[in-house]
Amino acid sequence: MSDRAYEKVAVIYNDLMSVVNYDAWTDYVLDIAETYIDEEARILELAAGTCQITHRFSKVFKNIIATDISLPMLQSVKYRNFKMVCCDMISLPFKKKFDFIYCTFDSINYLLKQKQLRKLFNEINDYLDKDGIFTFDVSLELNSLKFAKETVTKGLFNGYDYKRVSRYNDRSKIHYNYFYINTASGKKISETHSQKIYDIKTYFKHSERAGLFTIACYDCFTFDDVSEKSERAQFVMRKIN
Repeated sequence: MSDRAYEKVAVIYNDLMSVVNYDAWTDYVLDIAETYIDEEARILELAAGTCQITHRFSKVFKNIIATDISLPMLQSVKYRNFKMVCCDMISLPFKKKFDFIYCTFDSINYLLKQKQLRKLFNEINDYLDKDGIFTFDVSLELNSLKFAKETVTKGLFNGYDYKRVSRYNDRSKIHYNYFYINTASGKKISETHSQKIYDIKTYFKHSERAGLFTIACYDCFTFDDVSEKSERAQFVMRKIN
Protein backbone atom coordinates (compact mmCIF):
# COMPACT_ATOMS: atom_id res chain seq x y z
CA MET A 1 0.00 0.00 0.00
CA SER A 2 1.28 3.48 -0.80
CA ASP A 3 2.17 5.52 2.25
CA ARG A 4 -0.07 8.24 0.77
CA ALA A 5 -3.18 6.06 0.86
CA TYR A 6 -5.76 7.63 3.16
CA GLU A 7 -3.60 10.74 3.50
CA LYS A 8 -6.32 13.02 2.10
CA VAL A 9 -9.33 10.76 2.58
CA ALA A 10 -8.70 10.78 6.34
CA VAL A 11 -10.76 13.99 6.62
CA ILE A 12 -13.92 12.25 5.34
CA TYR A 13 -13.19 8.68 6.41
CA ASN A 14 -15.63 8.57 9.32
CA ASP A 15 -18.47 9.69 7.07
CA LEU A 16 -17.48 7.16 4.39
CA MET A 17 -17.60 4.39 6.99
CA SER A 18 -20.75 5.57 8.75
CA VAL A 19 -22.70 2.68 7.19
CA VAL A 20 -20.41 0.13 8.84
CA ASN A 21 -21.73 -1.71 11.89
CA TYR A 22 -18.52 -1.57 13.93
CA ASP A 23 -20.09 -3.34 16.89
CA ALA A 24 -21.11 -6.36 14.82
CA TRP A 25 -17.74 -6.49 13.02
CA THR A 26 -15.88 -6.31 16.33
CA ASP A 27 -18.07 -9.01 17.85
CA TYR A 28 -17.29 -11.30 14.92
CA VAL A 29 -13.51 -10.91 15.29
CA LEU A 30 -13.85 -11.19 19.08
CA ASP A 31 -15.67 -14.50 18.66
CA ILE A 32 -12.68 -15.76 16.70
CA ALA A 33 -10.18 -14.34 19.21
CA GLU A 34 -11.89 -15.75 22.28
CA THR A 35 -11.77 -19.23 20.77
CA TYR A 36 -7.97 -19.21 20.92
CA ILE A 37 -6.65 -16.64 23.41
CA ASP A 38 -7.23 -15.28 26.91
CA GLU A 39 -7.55 -11.75 28.28
CA GLU A 40 -3.80 -11.41 28.85
CA ALA A 41 -2.95 -12.05 25.20
CA ARG A 42 -0.71 -9.66 23.28
CA ILE A 43 -2.76 -8.24 20.40
CA LEU A 44 -1.66 -6.48 17.22
CA GLU A 45 -4.02 -4.83 14.75
CA LEU A 46 -2.88 -4.11 11.21
CA ALA A 47 -4.34 -1.27 9.10
CA ALA A 48 -6.35 0.00 12.06
CA GLY A 49 -7.44 3.23 10.36
CA THR A 50 -9.27 5.45 12.85
CA CYS A 51 -9.19 2.59 15.38
CA GLN A 52 -12.92 2.05 15.67
CA ILE A 53 -12.38 -1.71 15.98
CA THR A 54 -9.35 -1.26 18.24
CA HIS A 55 -11.32 0.86 20.69
CA ARG A 56 -14.01 -1.79 20.99
CA PHE A 57 -11.47 -4.63 21.11
CA SER A 58 -9.56 -2.91 23.92
CA LYS A 59 -12.57 -3.21 26.21
CA VAL A 60 -11.90 -6.97 26.28
CA PHE A 61 -8.17 -7.20 25.58
CA LYS A 62 -6.06 -4.51 27.24
CA ASN A 63 -2.67 -5.44 25.79
CA ILE A 64 -3.27 -4.17 22.26
CA ILE A 65 -1.30 -2.14 19.72
CA ALA A 66 -2.95 -0.51 16.71
CA THR A 67 -0.92 0.11 13.55
CA ASP A 68 -1.62 1.92 10.30
CA ILE A 69 0.50 3.21 7.44
CA SER A 70 -1.36 6.53 7.38
CA LEU A 71 -0.29 9.03 10.02
CA PRO A 72 -3.28 11.33 9.31
CA MET A 73 -5.62 8.42 10.04
CA LEU A 74 -3.97 7.71 13.39
CA GLN A 75 -3.85 11.40 14.24
CA SER A 76 -7.63 11.56 13.81
CA VAL A 77 -8.23 8.82 16.42
CA LYS A 78 -10.35 10.05 19.32
CA TYR A 79 -9.34 7.30 21.74
CA ARG A 80 -6.06 7.10 23.63
CA ASN A 81 -6.52 3.96 25.74
CA PHE A 82 -4.12 1.87 23.65
CA LYS A 83 -0.78 2.21 21.87
CA MET A 84 -0.61 3.30 18.23
CA VAL A 85 2.28 2.89 15.80
CA CYS A 86 2.50 4.28 12.28
CA CYS A 87 4.07 1.58 10.09
CA ASP A 88 3.64 -0.57 7.00
CA MET A 89 2.06 -3.98 7.61
CA ILE A 90 4.74 -5.63 5.46
CA SER A 91 7.57 -4.02 7.43
CA LEU A 92 6.75 -4.18 11.12
CA PRO A 93 9.10 -2.53 13.66
CA PHE A 94 8.47 -4.59 16.78
CA LYS A 95 10.88 -6.64 18.88
CA LYS A 96 8.27 -8.88 20.47
CA LYS A 97 5.82 -11.52 19.34
CA PHE A 98 2.04 -11.48 19.54
CA ASP A 99 -0.61 -14.01 20.46
CA PHE A 100 -3.24 -12.60 18.12
CA ILE A 101 -2.82 -10.47 14.99
CA TYR A 102 -5.83 -9.29 13.04
CA CYS A 103 -6.68 -7.11 10.06
CA THR A 104 -10.12 -5.92 8.93
CA PHE A 105 -11.90 -4.03 6.12
CA ASP A 106 -10.21 -5.97 3.28
CA SER A 107 -6.99 -4.05 3.94
CA ILE A 108 -4.97 -7.01 2.66
CA ASN A 109 -6.38 -6.29 -0.81
CA TYR A 110 -4.28 -3.12 -0.89
CA LEU A 111 -1.22 -5.32 -1.42
CA LEU A 112 -1.20 -5.11 -5.22
CA LYS A 113 1.60 -7.57 -5.93
CA GLN A 114 1.98 -11.17 -4.87
CA LYS A 115 5.50 -10.46 -3.62
CA GLN A 116 3.93 -8.00 -1.14
CA LEU A 117 1.48 -10.67 -0.08
CA ARG A 118 4.38 -13.07 0.50
CA LYS A 119 6.19 -10.39 2.49
CA LEU A 120 3.14 -9.91 4.71
CA PHE A 121 2.83 -13.61 5.49
CA ASN A 122 6.55 -13.83 6.22
CA GLU A 123 6.19 -10.89 8.63
CA ILE A 124 3.27 -12.57 10.33
CA ASN A 125 5.25 -15.78 10.74
CA ASP A 126 8.06 -13.78 12.35
CA TYR A 127 5.78 -11.90 14.76
CA LEU A 128 3.35 -14.61 15.79
CA ASP A 129 4.03 -16.52 18.97
CA LYS A 130 4.30 -20.29 18.43
CA ASP A 131 0.61 -20.79 19.28
CA GLY A 132 -0.50 -17.42 17.93
CA ILE A 133 -3.41 -16.73 15.60
CA PHE A 134 -3.65 -14.48 12.54
CA THR A 135 -7.08 -13.60 11.15
CA PHE A 136 -8.01 -11.28 8.30
CA ASP A 137 -10.74 -10.71 5.76
CA VAL A 138 -10.45 -10.21 2.01
CA SER A 139 -12.79 -9.02 -0.68
CA LEU A 140 -13.42 -11.57 -3.43
CA GLU A 141 -14.30 -11.05 -7.08
CA LEU A 142 -18.02 -11.63 -6.66
CA ASN A 143 -18.09 -8.53 -4.47
CA SER A 144 -16.17 -6.40 -6.99
CA LEU A 145 -18.19 -7.52 -10.00
CA LYS A 146 -21.02 -5.38 -8.65
CA PHE A 147 -18.82 -2.42 -9.61
CA ALA A 148 -18.02 -3.49 -13.17
CA LYS A 149 -19.96 -0.38 -14.10
CA GLU A 150 -18.94 2.79 -12.31
CA THR A 151 -20.77 3.48 -9.07
CA VAL A 152 -20.84 7.02 -7.71
CA THR A 153 -21.54 8.07 -4.12
CA LYS A 154 -21.54 11.63 -2.79
CA GLY A 155 -21.39 13.15 0.65
CA LEU A 156 -20.90 16.27 2.75
CA PHE A 157 -18.92 16.06 6.00
CA ASN A 158 -17.33 18.70 8.24
CA GLY A 159 -17.32 21.23 5.42
CA TYR A 160 -15.93 18.79 2.85
CA ASP A 161 -18.00 18.05 -0.24
CA TYR A 162 -16.84 14.76 -1.71
CA LYS A 163 -17.53 12.19 -4.39
CA ARG A 164 -16.35 8.59 -4.63
CA VAL A 165 -16.27 6.75 -7.93
CA SER A 166 -15.86 2.96 -7.65
CA ARG A 167 -14.96 0.76 -10.61
CA TYR A 168 -13.67 -2.79 -11.08
CA ASN A 169 -11.44 -3.88 -13.96
CA ASP A 170 -12.06 -7.61 -14.37
CA ARG A 171 -9.01 -7.99 -16.64
CA SER A 172 -6.41 -6.55 -14.29
CA LYS A 173 -8.42 -7.67 -11.22
CA ILE A 174 -7.98 -4.21 -9.75
CA HIS A 175 -10.78 -2.48 -7.88
CA TYR A 176 -10.41 1.30 -8.05
CA ASN A 177 -11.88 3.94 -5.78
CA TYR A 178 -11.40 7.53 -6.93
CA PHE A 179 -12.02 10.26 -4.36
CA TYR A 180 -12.70 13.89 -5.28
CA ILE A 181 -12.89 16.29 -2.34
CA ASN A 182 -13.78 19.99 -2.28
CA THR A 183 -12.84 21.95 0.81
CA ALA A 184 -14.86 24.83 2.26
CA SER A 185 -12.27 27.25 0.83
CA GLY A 186 -12.83 25.84 -2.66
CA LYS A 187 -9.63 23.78 -2.86
CA LYS A 188 -9.99 20.58 -4.89
CA ILE A 189 -8.09 17.46 -3.80
CA SER A 190 -8.16 13.91 -5.05
CA GLU A 191 -6.88 10.47 -4.13
CA THR A 192 -6.98 7.07 -5.84
CA HIS A 193 -7.16 3.75 -4.00
CA SER A 194 -6.41 0.47 -5.76
CA GLN A 195 -7.10 -3.01 -4.45
CA LYS A 196 -6.05 -6.32 -5.98
CA ILE A 197 -8.74 -8.99 -6.08
CA TYR A 198 -6.88 -12.28 -5.78
CA ASP A 199 -8.18 -15.76 -6.39
CA ILE A 200 -8.69 -17.31 -2.96
CA LYS A 201 -6.13 -20.04 -3.76
CA THR A 202 -3.45 -17.35 -3.91
CA TYR A 203 -3.81 -16.69 -0.18
CA PHE A 204 -3.45 -20.39 0.62
CA LYS A 205 -0.37 -20.73 -1.60
CA HIS A 206 1.62 -17.81 -0.22
CA SER A 207 0.65 -18.30 3.41
CA GLU A 208 1.71 -21.95 3.32
CA ARG A 209 5.03 -21.02 1.74
CA ALA A 210 5.56 -18.58 4.62
CA GLY A 211 4.95 -21.30 7.19
CA LEU A 212 1.32 -20.55 8.05
CA PHE A 213 -1.50 -23.07 8.20
CA THR A 214 -5.14 -22.12 7.56
CA ILE A 215 -7.30 -23.43 10.39
CA ALA A 216 -10.49 -22.06 8.87
CA CYS A 217 -11.67 -20.01 5.92
CA TYR A 218 -15.17 -18.67 6.48
CA ASP A 219 -17.77 -16.92 4.44
CA CYS A 220 -17.13 -13.57 6.14
CA PHE A 221 -19.32 -12.68 9.14
CA THR A 222 -20.40 -16.30 9.46
CA PHE A 223 -18.78 -19.54 10.57
CA ASP A 224 -19.76 -21.33 7.38
CA ASP A 225 -17.04 -22.44 4.99
CA VAL A 226 -16.21 -20.01 2.20
CA SER A 227 -17.84 -20.95 -1.10
CA GLU A 228 -18.03 -19.87 -4.73
CA LYS A 229 -20.96 -17.67 -3.72
CA SER A 230 -18.95 -15.79 -1.09
CA GLU A 231 -18.26 -12.11 -1.58
CA ARG A 232 -15.73 -11.95 1.25
CA ALA A 233 -13.62 -14.51 3.09
CA GLN A 234 -12.32 -14.60 6.65
CA PHE A 235 -9.08 -16.51 7.16
CA VAL A 236 -7.88 -17.90 10.47
CA MET A 237 -4.23 -19.01 10.45
CA ARG A 238 -1.52 -20.21 12.77
CA LYS A 239 2.14 -21.14 12.39
CA ILE A 240 3.13 -24.56 11.12
CA ASN A 241 5.07 -25.85 14.13
